[in-house]
Amino acid sequence: MSARRKWMLLVTCILIAVCAVSVLAGSREAVAQKRVTIRDSMGRTVSVPCPPQRIVELNGDVAELICAFGDAGKIVGATTYTLNDKMLSQKVRKAKDVGKSFTPNVEKIIALKPDVVFGYGSFLKPECVAQLQRAGIPVVFLDCYKVKTMAQDIRTLGVILNRRQEAEAYIAYFQKYQKLFAERTKNIPLNKRPLVYLEQYTDYTLSGPGSGGAELLDGIGARNIGAGLREAYPKISSEWLVARNPQVIIKACSTSVPSGYGESADAMKSKRTEMMHRPGWNRISAVRQGKVYMLSSEIFTGPRAIVGMAYMAKWLYPQLFRDINPEAIHKEMLKKFLGVELKGAYVYPEK
Repeated sequence: MSARRKWMLLVTCILIAVCAVSVLAGSREAVAQKRVTIRDSMGRTVSVPCPPQRIVELNGDVAELICAFGDAGKIVGATTYTLNDKMLSQKVRKAKDVGKSFTPNVEKIIALKPDVVFGYGSFLKPECVAQLQRAGIPVVFLDCYKVKTMAQDIRTLGVILNRRQEAEAYIAYFQKYQKLFAERTKNIPLNKRPLVYLEQYTDYTLSGPGSGGAELLDGIGARNIGAGLREAYPKISSEWLVARNPQVIIKACSTSVPSGYGESADAMKSKRTEMMHRPGWNRISAVRQGKVYMLSSEIFTGPRAIVGMAYMAKWLYPQLFRDINPEAIHKEMLKKFLGVELKGAYVYPEK
């Protein structure tokens, strides 16, 4: 081959390579420019890149679902809570700490140049939202902790991430058990349903109407001791509770009572003992009969709420749900969606 032909061949190859790079760059730009408009849990209409390549989460429930959909690697910023979570931290090792869910470090978030920020709508301060929006960063509020709107929230997240198939698979699994609990308890007369005090993470804080905990109790056919109150999270006294005499007490354990993935039941056991010795509680039916239960925050509300519901359903109606194995449901769920083996203590006592 002559030198001239070699030179022409080289020039041709270079031109082809340049064109290929230009086409690839153009296609990447097109992907980056693609957007989708959604309505979030607060009823806000938000336009976001689809799918986002850089995500900051201020909502641990959304973070868990993002991991379940296979997009953990796109989380560039995460809350301290998520990064300290023994299970989720394995999935988001490269994410930077942006602080707390309700009071994040906005400057750190902006520096990460995210395509979208996911947060809890009821708790993130308006000034934080405004600062992010001024920086051109869309903020999406998705609850992903309320049973009644779980399917809707998961479906919206699936649209944003372009993970519709994964979202529908998760919804189908969640609703299978949600419907089972509702179907089996729907015909139980009100006066035959156990009266339950479901204590939130903070001591003496009730699960009132509109709270995620109240929705769980409704879903398993329980009588919520706070059903007639006006507030979602009212504070109560020992005297108030003793006078109403609940038949079952369930405590949602926050990080102050270590439980869940990789933890032992020791802290939950200690918390149960402390609660049963609160002033006057020895007169409460639930305490006298030993029906005081600890429930990890990991399965309380959120994407794995059906596991918590399964335990609660068995505590309230052991015969009606004798064929249900909450641990087996949890094990299958973790393996199926997160590729994680079940380990740790999530309730105390189990029966």
